[in-house]
Amino acid sequence: MSSEPPAEYVAFVSRHLGPLRRDAARVVGGDHDADLLYPEVLTDVATHWGWLELRSRLGNRAAADTYLGRAFARQSQRWAPDLPEPDHFVDDIDIRVWNEELTPRPLFTSNAVRLAPMLAPPRRVHAGPVCEAAIAWWHAYEARRRRKLMAIAAVGFALLAVLAHFSAPPV
Repeated sequence: MSSEPPAEYVAFVSRHLGPLRRDAARVVGGDHDADLLYPEVLTDVATHWGWLELRSRLGNRAAADTYLGRAFARQSQRWAPDLPEPDHFVDDIDIRVWNEELTPRPLFTSNAVRLAPMLAPPRRVHAGPVCEAAIAWWHAYEARRRRKLMAIAAVGFALLAVLAHFSAPPV
């Protein structure tokens, strides 16, 4: 697995990012928490991308789409909001509303502050799918590297144990 996402994975993410975000927002209860779920799903798909590409080349064109659905279902079951029930904390909340009467505007402002709302915002480049794909791919790359190091450590420890057992003098 390389440290850079392949173009096919980036195209896959750009096709599925919008619906995946909407579904994640529906599961977690809002757009502000959707990023707690969908990056995990994309990382799961990136981890298995090599296998999914092979299955796609062997005739199962929808292998990645099917796996995305299964990964989303699996990650959605793991996600559980840890907020208490609304009945338990209704009386404990202290709400303060800020308005201009409570927080007056400063008397002196610069011209830049006054002109800022009138200026057109700069046109943004839509790099979301590429960034999301790169982040998910990097997380999958790190997870695979960690598993490989753990396997090497386990084999090394087992080899040392076997050598220690056979090199000990008989009693």
